Amino acid sequence: MIGFANVRPAAADLLADVRHAARQLLRRPGYSAILVITLGLGIGATVALYSVVDDLLVRPLPFAEENRIQVFWSDYNWRAEEYDFVRERTHAFESLAEYSTNDAPYHSSPSATGPASDLRFVVSSPTLFDVLGIHPVIGRAFNDDDNRPGASPVVVISYGMWHDDLGGDRDVIGHQILLDGAQVTVVGVMPQGFYFPNPEFRAWRPMQLDPTSDFYHNVGYLVVMGRTRAGATAAAVRDDIHGVAAALGQRFTYPAAWDKTKDASSMPVHQYLLGDVRDPLLLLLGAVGLLLLIACANGAALVLARTTDRTSELSLRSALGAGQWRLARQLVAESLVIAVISAAVGAAIAAAGFQALVASLPLRDGFGSTVATGWVTFAAAFGLALVIGCAVSIAPVRSLLRGKFEASFGRERGDRGLGRGTKRLHRSIVAAQAAFAVLLVISATLLIRSLGNLRSLDLGFDPHGVATLRLVGESRPMSETDRQFMRDVITRVSALPGVQAAGLTNRLPLRDGGFQGGVGIDDRPDLTGKARPNALYRVATPGYFKALGIRMLEGRGIDATDQANSLPVTVINESFAKQMWPGQSAVGKHITTAYTGTSISRTVVGVIREAKLTAVTTATPAAMFVPLEQHSSGQPGGVLVVRVAGSLASIVPQVRRIAAELDPQVAITHVETMQDVVDGALAQPLRLRFFLTLFAALALVLGGVGVYGVVSYAVERRRAEFGVRLALGASPGRVRRDVLWSGLAPVMAGVAAGIVMALGFAQALNRFLYGVSSSDPASFGVAVGALMLAGIVAALVPAARAARTDPMAALRSD
Repeated sequence: MIGFANVRPAAADLLADVRHAARQLLRRPGYSAILVITLGLGIGATVALYSVVDDLLVRPLPFAEENRIQVFWSDYNWRAEEYDFVRERTHAFESLAEYSTNDAPYHSSPSATGPASDLRFVVSSPTLFDVLGIHPVIGRAFNDDDNRPGASPVVVISYGMWHDDLGGDRDVIGHQILLDGAQVTVVGVMPQGFYFPNPEFRAWRPMQLDPTSDFYHNVGYLVVMGRTRAGATAAAVRDDIHGVAAALGQRFTYPAAWDKTKDASSMPVHQYLLGDVRDPLLLLLGAVGLLLLIACANGAALVLARTTDRTSELSLRSALGAGQWRLARQLVAESLVIAVISAAVGAAIAAAGFQALVASLPLRDGFGSTVATGWVTFAAAFGLALVIGCAVSIAPVRSLLRGKFEASFGRERGDRGLGRGTKRLHRSIVAAQAAFAVLLVISATLLIRSLGNLRSLDLGFDPHGVATLRLVGESRPMSETDRQFMRDVITRVSALPGVQAAGLTNRLPLRDGGFQGGVGIDDRPDLTGKARPNALYRVATPGYFKALGIRMLEGRGIDATDQANSLPVTVINESFAKQMWPGQSAVGKHITTAYTGTSISRTVVGVIREAKLTAVTTATPAAMFVPLEQHSSGQPGGVLVVRVAGSLASIVPQVRRIAAELDPQVAITHVETMQDVVDGALAQPLRLRFFLTLFAALALVLGGVGVYGVVSYAVERRRAEFGVRLALGASPGRVRRDVLWSGLAPVMAGVAAGIVMALGFAQALNRFLYGVSSSDPASFGVAVGALMLAGIVAALVPAARAARTDPMAALRSD
């Protein structure tokens, strides 16, 4: 009973403190709004970005003991024969798996009608689910019998595919879907939330490779991964990998272009799947942390200035019997009320901006669907707000408890109402804001300049006005019917109004990798064995180069005379020509390839001007382009490239209609403009520039608000002093300069500190830059100029107000 009796007065006191705090905020709505918005922006940005970081970097992947799963080097380049050889020679791994990715036309049942959808799926060894440590919740995984060549086709599907496409029927086992032109039986459903290798893949199939086939021995397209034995050390895994590489070198002969005996290593599966996201996310998290610090410093400065301006009130309450701890409790209550309101604003900002944040980060392959806000986000907002509330109250409470607010009733307007220690603290806070802001502005400026350098690079093709669509046909040897389908698509699309050129290829520049291998140079006998060169293999139709705006450097392009029964020809890129025949003409030379399973000698009929094929910033590898009519393997379809003089959006439905009329079993996917493809290749610098520029702009605004608030309160407190000085003959310009200097001095100190910090963090930013040094003087100069300009603008208004002080009015009010 005694404890309960003590609780009621404490609760009443707390409620009274909260009511008083609310009244204080309502008395100064401008001050309150600035403080709430400042802290709300910091809280909202921090919570939204941390939610993404938590989902992508902290939260485990949907695998069992993911720290034991390692991905081998040379991904998408292993042959099935090599995998079987390695599997028998590993000791640190309890199981290995091989897999690759594919997609094909799909219907949810064999009797379904209408255009086919595109289904992305994994083909793998039956051991894949053992390595991942996850198994179906309905039915079973595929097994060795399913993996035999000629076995009845089966599939394990994702929970989402089961629920969305097949209605969530518990009797789904045994249901057949139409995939890649064949009836495939569903044997298992994976757990909800499971994905591999990314959320866009919704099914898993056995490989069914024939060990006697050429595909088994000669085609490298697989990823190898394994689960380490329990207790295996990193050193043991490393030694095992090096032993495997040595054994491979004894068994196989590798060209230098893909020598698996070199750089042998393994990578944790988390890093393999999300490695390109980690560094930019951490950089952004660091940037938003700086923004939060600026917001906190701004809040602390405003609370301290407001508390200092209430010296008379605090002195009166002290004279009436309120102790220092009672007054301190009131200040903390006011800060917490502000923090809770700011948390509500921050939570709203986090919820509203979260999806935009996810969409703007470099999250490809469906990983954006794995992140979401929830109650944890809002709990984090309020928890962070309470911490901030306590933090911003530290400075005024510290000054109060140390007696810095003197117990007098008429000094808050004078300079003595703000003690030297408090003034130093004010200046330190403003300097800290400026330092953090200049660090953000320098980083943003460097990224802007870097992206400008990337944008100015010559891509070798013109992405403007180009639409791209991927046509996915069934995985079967290409027939004359398939070739006629592709001819008809190109002919009908080319005849559409506004279409300037249309062509097909098997791989789109800057988006689609793979499909490469060794080539023989007929007049270079020195280039054999390990010295045998490697080249990208690309298929093209006559209109492809024109559609992309790729110009010829020498000879001719692919034209209508290049038929299946005519001379085998190829067009190569400038890199290929310079590597193989430096100082000579490449036209008329011969290249031997075996991409289609048969060795063919092709005559070079043209050389295209260098165009970026795999990445914007790296050197372009050797590449050869073969006429589609002379390409005897692969599946029908490819990437349709259409150059349009007008709206790109209008062409897509027309292409869909044409394809559906010609063959409804061909699915259309990956619809985007070529400019989208280029932006995708520049996704990381584009998104980093956007967010750092946004954070830098917010930092300038918040820093300006901080300078304005501090200088404004200083001017209000010194009104009597300014009145006396003006009455004694001081010019308004002199007063204005003094106020400006008092506001800019800590800004200049903060700018200097920020420059030192930026130089110290230069290496962390260096890997995101292109063509500009992380200590670029121009970028530093822009940042310094922006900060000084923001400081001048922020201090100019209160300085002008001080210069217009009426001496008589100021003295009467004092």
